[in-house]
Amino acid sequence: MIAFTVPWALLGLVAAALPLLLHLVQRHDAPEIIFPAVRYLEDATRDQQKRLKFRHWLLLILRTLLIIALVLAAAGATARRSVIGPHAPSALVLVVDNSAASSVVIDGEPLLTSLVRAASRVLDRATLSDRLWLVAADGVARAGSASELRAHLARLQPEPVRLDLGRAIGAGRDLIRGSNRSGEVVVVSALQRSALSAANGAGAVLVLRPTAAPPTNHGIATLSASLQPWGPAGGRVTIAIVSSDTAPVPVTLSIGGRPLRDVLVTPGVPSVQRIGPQPPGWFAITASLPPDEFRLDDSRSIPVRVALPALVDWDATDRYVAAAAQVLAADGRIRAGSGSRLGSLGAGVSIVLPPDDAARVGAINRALAARGVSWRFGNVVTGAEQTDSGEMLPTREGVQRRYTLEHVGSGGEVLATVSGAPWLVRSGDVLLIGSRLDPAWTGLPLSASFVPFLDAVLTRAARGDLVSPVVVAGEPYRLPERTTAVGHDGVLGGVEGGALWTPHSSGVFHLLGRADTLGAISVRLDPRVSDLARAGDRDVRALWQGATIAGLTDGPARAFAAGGRGDLRGALLLLALCCALAETVLTGRVRKRN
Repeated sequence: MIAFTVPWALLGLVAAALPLLLHLVQRHDAPEIIFPAVRYLEDATRDQQKRLKFRHWLLLILRTLLIIALVLAAAGATARRSVIGPHAPSALVLVVDNSAASSVVIDGEPLLTSLVRAASRVLDRATLSDRLWLVAADGVARAGSASELRAHLARLQPEPVRLDLGRAIGAGRDLIRGSNRSGEVVVVSALQRSALSAANGAGAVLVLRPTAAPPTNHGIATLSASLQPWGPAGGRVTIAIVSSDTAPVPVTLSIGGRPLRDVLVTPGVPSVQRIGPQPPGWFAITASLPPDEFRLDDSRSIPVRVALPALVDWDATDRYVAAAAQVLAADGRIRAGSGSRLGSLGAGVSIVLPPDDAARVGAINRALAARGVSWRFGNVVTGAEQTDSGEMLPTREGVQRRYTLEHVGSGGEVLATVSGAPWLVRSGDVLLIGSRLDPAWTGLPLSASFVPFLDAVLTRAARGDLVSPVVVAGEPYRLPERTTAVGHDGVLGGVEGGALWTPHSSGVFHLLGRADTLGAISVRLDPRVSDLARAGDRDVRALWQGATIAGLTDGPARAFAAGGRGDLRGALLLLALCCALAETVLTGRVRKRN
């Protein structure tokens, strides 16, 4: 296909009609020669007129071609290099989708194998002068030669993460723009509907996708445990599955790798299962489905902590605290005793509230300093504020009065904030809360979140255990400050506390602070990857304007079409020169004949 860099110059094609007009104007009948006696001259004249007519038409064609060639050259005509030879040096970003969906088995072969095969065929069309990048599910843009990128393709494995194709295309367009070359982004993907998003920038996009329909799938949608830590009597887990039909699916429950029982779960209907007494400590509960063509969502694990109820000493005269503590004690979550002090600073684990009388703040701060606590109470802040949602307090609760919490030493961590400022902090076995648990200070005591909040403080935070969050594979998670290592399947990896950490596999990960287990997190697949439905061509073109969509078999031949166009101006100027020379020679011969 021919394109033009200066299309307005094509208006000059109107001039191609001038030779025809001049030819028509100059037409005249041959003069009559009245020599009846010399009849042979008529035959000679007739033959000469035929030759002259042929030369005039030839001149017309040459002059018209000359004008057309000059106009097309001025318009900057270009054509695909596949038509005129190897493509010109260009830039190409190859996005290969080795996300979770690429592990689907189709016709006995993992889909990723077909994707890699098509991507390799795209690289086969590259030349040494091209600039190439490879972007996989980890989002890293790897530059290299075709052979280097082909070797990396051979090492690709399905990653249990979700790839945002729109973001990958936008990053690829930025790379091409920075290369100062024309080029295109080639996406080789299962084209999962949930992976599509709008792409920033502009530029050519070639999408290569499979043509075979995706298989049916069922997977674990939810696996959650009742409030932790569990007591010695055990607890409950909730299981929900997602499926393309409504037929019940068998689910195997396991504890610590030991099968417990099989249950039938109907898709879309959560099933609650009771787990009996377990010994104190950490263990993993796993729910597994029979394997199908997409196996990454057939199993899910969560961490569970079993511990004896915490011993808590609370102030019976504090109306709201005492009422919540009695509810927790009646539910077996805590027991009355001298293990933890709720409300003031004690000899052991303490949850310290600010005093009613501001004159007592100095004495409390001195006691905290003597204990080695790295936080202290500061000034009083009044006004309508709200807590920030987080793991300790997911809901946003009103705060009318609070003390600022000042960090005066090393260590310690912030567990909850108000307007971004520390409100619940920890230093060793001492926790400080910036407000008294009274409606005059905060609306929390009148909220349904009050008892769960105190439960989390007394049964987990006071013991040093972390709330067990759910993290999506491939998304960053900020580690607690005290974390020094992360353990998974018996393998420990050193980390920096407080830094962002990105898990690239699902399962249970234990967080360790030196020799202590601080807590555990459950890493799961992005729930959107279980929907294997593919995006339609219309949806793709609506999001990525001008995208070319092709199959994995015939699509690689279309690579380098956008950036690798050949310049036709030289050939057109050469054609114009040849026409001009031929026209000059032919015109001279005509004049000589005349």
